[in-house]
Amino acid sequence: MAWLSGKPKLETKTVEPPKPVFDVPVKFRLRGVSEPIQGTLLHIALGGARLRSWLRMERGTAIEFDWRLSDGKALKISGVVAAQYAPRNGGVGFEYAIALEELPESEGDALAKEAAMLQRRSLSARSYDTSLIDISQFTGYRVPEDFEVSYRIDDPRMSLMAAVACDLTGNALRMRCEEQLKVNQQLALTFRLPDAMLVVHQGRDDELVVGPFGYRRVPRKYLRRPFVELKLRARVVAAVTDSLRRPAYEIELLEVDGLAREEIARYIHASQLSRLKKRG
Repeated sequence: MAWLSGKPKLETKTVEPPKPVFDVPVKFRLRGVSEPIQGTLLHIALGGARLRSWLRMERGTAIEFDWRLSDGKALKISGVVAAQYAPRNGGVGFEYAIALEELPESEGDALAKEAAMLQRRSLSARSYDTSLIDISQFTGYRVPEDFEVSYRIDDPRMSLMAAVACDLTGNALRMRCEEQLKVNQQLALTFRLPDAMLVVHQGRDDELVVGPFGYRRVPRKYLRRPFVELKLRARVVAAVTDSLRRPAYEIELLEVDGLAREEIARYIHASQLSRLKKRG
């Protein structure tokens, strides 16, 4: 192949990688305690945040802090500790998943837009799991509907191939493709879940309904917002037949980040809700 012939001359100039948007110093307060505590905000989204601090806090501890948007407006964020972790870098202190309380509609919209922008720009945001979405509750339910997916063997020199996926669950899917795949082969998947599933969320935008995680009530418009494109690593587990008895491959999803967890959970929740309404 022409692109393999010869060795291109590489420049030796060192290029510094872009700095993550997050790792923002914040001062937070325990609910009812006036003295502020120093911490670091690692990730924030509409439903949850990730916070690092030297202070040990129990699950359910109520906290609040200010978060300044890029336009300069400050939001007062309140929430409770949902989970505790050891720091990823092995340093001192603790990391916490924070379940955020609902904001007024205008502030919620502003935070959602800001969070989406930061997720696209940040090197760190997509790697943090806020644990607000327990993906394990979706590993026993498969959505049989087909959706398009692109894949390539985990090699940047390979081009994308078209395939069809179905039987999506919290940590796997089944894929039909023309190429013969091998067990344990690593894949890079790109797909966007079909928005048609979201028509089940009918009603007023501002109407509060139970979210896909059985955790909190959210405005309906957030449940039916369009899905975003996901890029995930995956592994071929076995050659199988799908729920319609078609030849397929069982594909395990690897390192599913917080954004992908949320999108998959919304999709499965919409499917479950649709089936319940049909039975009713």
